Amino acid sequence: MPHVSPNDDAIRSRRRTRTLRRQRSLRSVIESIGGELELRPLLTRIVEQACTLLEADHGTIGLVDEARGMVRTEAGFNMPPNELGTELGIGEGIAGLVLEARQPLRFSRYGDVPQPTQPGMLNDAILGMPIVWRGAMIGFFGIGRSPKPPAKGPPRGKQAAAATKKGRTRARRFTQSDVAALGEFARHAAIAIQNARTYELEQRRTERLRVITRIGGIITSDLRLGDMLKKAADAVHELLGYPNVAIALIDPEDPQTLILDTLGGHYRAIIHGEYQFPIDQGIMGAAARTRETVLVNDVLADPRYLRTPGAPDVYSEIAVPILLGDSVLGVLNVEADEPLGESDAEVLRLVADQLGVAIANARLHAVARKLAASEERNRLARELHDSVTQLLFSVTLIAQSLGAAWKRDPAEGERRVERLLQLSQTALAEMRALLSELRPGSDTPPGSDTAPVARAADAIRRHGLVGALRRHARELSADGLRVIFSARGYVAAPGEQEYELFRIAQEALHNVAKHANARMVELTLSSGPSTTVLRVCDDGTGFGGGMPDAHSGRTWPGLGLRTMRERAESLGAHFTVQSSPGDGTIVEVSVPLATASKEDS
Repeated sequence: MPHVSPNDDAIRSRRRTRTLRRQRSLRSVIESIGGELELRPLLTRIVEQACTLLEADHGTIGLVDEARGMVRTEAGFNMPPNELGTELGIGEGIAGLVLEARQPLRFSRYGDVPQPTQPGMLNDAILGMPIVWRGAMIGFFGIGRSPKPPAKGPPRGKQAAAATKKGRTRARRFTQSDVAALGEFARHAAIAIQNARTYELEQRRTERLRVITRIGGIITSDLRLGDMLKKAADAVHELLGYPNVAIALIDPEDPQTLILDTLGGHYRAIIHGEYQFPIDQGIMGAAARTRETVLVNDVLADPRYLRTPGAPDVYSEIAVPILLGDSVLGVLNVEADEPLGESDAEVLRLVADQLGVAIANARLHAVARKLAASEERNRLARELHDSVTQLLFSVTLIAQSLGAAWKRDPAEGERRVERLLQLSQTALAEMRALLSELRPGSDTPPGSDTAPVARAADAIRRHGLVGALRRHARELSADGLRVIFSARGYVAAPGEQEYELFRIAQEALHNVAKHANARMVELTLSSGPSTTVLRVCDDGTGFGGGMPDAHSGRTWPGLGLRTMRERAESLGAHFTVQSSPGDGTIVEVSVPLATASKEDS
């Protein structure tokens, strides 16, 4: 039996105690980071807890940018201020070495690391640890221990004596046990980081919905082109946080030229006046020429980049063409001092889609306003002459003869007073009708304005019927009405048929939102052997007495249902409405597949 000295037992006991203490500490650390959802505070807490766990003096945590092949320091513990924001590529510093090796690395002396970033820590022991999520390195730990001052009393051993003579001692090295503990902690840190990123992504999505809502409000509230574009640029700057925003439009008289006079953010203070440049220059010009979004990180390395005189340095740029059908109306452009991604491009495309419709509406409005003003004056003159003026003239004649008629025969006078009241009420009704036509926001039949038509057709062209309905359902759900959309087995139809089905669904959903007092509506689109069926079913209040019409007490639903029926009939479809008080409403359109083949032929 091998001899075991009391000293060996003591060493083993201390190791077991340290292991148990570290396990308890690890559980406590994991619990402490589990409830934090904000990414920056979470990273700070993680690196502090990692240092505590390993009894280390300082540390950093960085996140990996795979697109750029680098690690950026995001938080630190007991580190110099210049460490934050440091970016290291593969092979640079301890972070770059770990990024290259994708495994833990230990150094007894930081000075042995190629290209160390902190000269004051060259004698520290260093442990680098990758943070991995689902096989991909998403982050990095750099944990350090500093040399301790020489202990009082005579040094023990030749190495200790030599270190004391030099005025320093070596930092305590990281052991394999330290590597295992930090590796376990890194696995839990990866989960916490990913949760925080998911939370951050949801916040960004919410912000995007706010932007889209803001832009939609701008489009519907202001038809003056210049004012609308300025408000749109301000919304992109304020709600999305892009430092520099520009909106350039194609010159209507020269399609090869962009005109830039709408700016937001920092550019508004440093750029004044109007600028014109050909579309064969710059990143904005490239977006206009190709009709595709152009996303550039590290713009100084892109030969297309045109630096704006007097503007601050930028790193990235996104240029999104503003399209309406097959026409390029302009470019929405943003610049930032940090990397931008596809998620930024996607939200800017949504804004550009709305801007395309808004610009077209504003231009149509400007042209039509001049023509309509003269036509409307003539129409009102005819209406006033043929109705109100003649009625008032009759009122004047009766009023003039009323006194004499009353003296001759009180009964005749009463009849004339009654007639006078009748004419005045008729004239008042006629005038109210004319004022109602002139008043902004007066009710018009659904589908009579060009903006929704253009928007619907453009959405279907871009995304197909299923995509357009899904986007419309999301918009309604964001406004408070829960819309459940399903399109199983749907077979794509000709464009005109899909447009009419979209408008029917849009009108049915609008009825639900405005009149049904419903909490939920189911929108389904499916294709069978012989028909395509569109069905809208809500859990609202419903109505009784059969299908309402324009002569019932509920005039708007009757008008809405009538327009839906007319659209269905244009497709040769079968249109039904089922409803009863308290049981909601079901609108169903069944289109024969033969209709599509006839249209194609």
